Amino acid sequence: MARLQYCRCFPPDFIKAVSGALSKSWVNITSKDIPADAPEGSENWFVMVNVPTHTGQDWEALIPAYKKAVLEKLGKVLNKQIEQLIETEKVLTPTGIEAATSSLGGSLYGTSSNSRYAAFLRHANESSKIRGLYFCGGSVHPGGGIPLCLLSAKIVSDLIK
Repeated sequence: MARLQYCRCFPPDFIKAVSGALSKSWVNITSKDIPADAPEGSENWFVMVNVPTHTGQDWEALIPAYKKAVLEKLGKVLNKQIEQLIETEKVLTPTGIEAATSSLGGSLYGTSSNSRYAAFLRHANESSKIRGLYFCGGSVHPGGGIPLCLLSAKIVSDLIK
């Protein structure tokens, strides 16, 4: 698995600039470290834009606005317009995530973590109803994000031992 990081080719202040300009987005270009991840002479950009779960939004209508805003911000940060450089793209919306993974509302991180009590309301790592059933990932204890998902897997591994 490639590391999620900002590319070495950007100026040193890139991370700071992206933090402000794309505060709810992530950019990952694995072909900077693993050239085989993209065709020769090209790059593979993964841009994740955090959006709310699906609650009836018209994603087909919203996608162009999100895309325009992200491309404008990336253009400002990089001082280069990149839209004309896109050869192919795939857009995955919360409805697509829900269809592919059965994640309620297409949530990447499980239930909302916007309250001070959210951490205490996450699903436990071990079922209280079915012996030998364990849970790990971003929607259970200790929470979302790669480090916490890995910790969740470690917790389950320790429970099984």
